[in-house]
Amino acid sequence: MDSGIPPDIIEFVADHIGSVVQLEVLLLLHAEPGREWAGAELAEQLRIEPAWAAGQLASLCGSGLLACRGAPAPLYRYEPQTPELAGVVDGLARLYAERRVSVISLIFSKPPEPLRDFADAFRFRRNKPDPKGRGDAKGKPNG
Repeated sequence: MDSGIPPDIIEFVADHIGSVVQLEVLLLLHAEPGREWAGAELAEQLRIEPAWAAGQLASLCGSGLLACRGAPAPLYRYEPQTPELAGVVDGLARLYAERRVSVISLIFSKPPEPLRDFADAFRFRRNKPDPKGRGDAKGKPNG
């Protein structure tokens, strides 16, 4: 089924967005790029728990989407590390405004992270290298 969502946005959501609320956090900061937000302030704006808001902000900061300064009460501002990230977020913001249900469906279609990690553990890998460098897992020499 063709969702009509550009591949770069699909990849971005898969790599960086874990929930609709996390997307709302990102898009709120994206809408006011010069403004710095405290976790409690953002939580009040979105009507979510302050600790949860702080976790989402820290996660987005770690993904290179926000700048963070200060401690113990950090302030966050929308500041993608690359022009490519900025362009994808711009596209995602437009798409979310136009086709909210499609974007939400994309987020919900992702398996939860622990489930993905579990499934990845069972992926078949041909000639997996031996961690000690003695050949692959079947004893065949590397090369």
